[in-house]
Amino acid sequence: MLEKYANFCYDQIGTYTLDYVETFEELRPQLAKANIEISLPEYLSMMFFSTLMSFVFSLFVLGIPLTLVSGPSGIIIGLVLSILISAGSLVFFYLYPSVLKKQRASKIRDTLPFATMYMSTLAGTGTDISELFKILSSTGEYGEVSKEAEKISRDIDNFGMDVSEALERAADRTPSDDFEELLWGINHSLTSGGSLRAFLQERAKTLMNDYQRRVESFAEELSLVVEMYITVVIVGSIVFTSMSVVMSSFTNIGGSKIVLIQMAAIFFGLPIISGMFILMVKGMAPGGIR
Repeated sequence: MLEKYANFCYDQIGTYTLDYVETFEELRPQLAKANIEISLPEYLSMMFFSTLMSFVFSLFVLGIPLTLVSGPSGIIIGLVLSILISAGSLVFFYLYPSVLKKQRASKIRDTLPFATMYMSTLAGTGTDISELFKILSSTGEYGEVSKEAEKISRDIDNFGMDVSEALERAADRTPSDDFEELLWGINHSLTSGGSLRAFLQERAKTLMNDYQRRVESFAEELSLVVEMYITVVIVGSIVFTSMSVVMSSFTNIGGSKIVLIQMAAIFFGLPIISGMFILMVKGMAPGGIR
């Protein structure tokens, strides 16, 4: 879907965006590491075209009602708001690859210890390195690591690269420092004649120790979050209910309104706060225990 939209945008303004490719050259490696499989000119076309359309659309949607309500001043307000919205669209497209790259790096870090253990097992059976990555790519449980392995397998089988060249290319485009180090280590083991199984076993042990430290750190942080949740949600709701009843006796707010406020806080406020805590815990949790 994204590729089709990028192609459409390129067809519309592609000839104009080619002049800005060098200016935004730093986005090229970001796109590769974010696994956005469109070219830099296409992405720039999508960024500029979407920014232009957001300006026109917001000017039409906001400018006309504001002009009818406020007169000439509404035109200025609508224009300013449209510029801010279009600027936000431009910033979003500029930062999106780096945000996606960080998300992929985090996912790779979470699954890499288990994927490396699986690779060491395959290496111990004498599996060829190209076949090893092909098997790893067909195992969907390793997520982004499997996707990276699929690209390595594609470079070897479809593009005719040798294993060393494919590993070097994969190391350059991966967003994860840990996976990049792993690939360079595999490449060194192959070129120097070292034991691939021994290297993978040692690397898996190191990655697993790091994963265990992150799990232990998460457990400590989770206890703090639980205490915060108890304080804010459970104790806070009791205090709020009690205080609202006490305050009603000193104000002109009727009892029915107090009950309405309490019900709104309980049936809307508490679920929202609980949802925020759930999202926070999911963001903190290492992969495998989400």
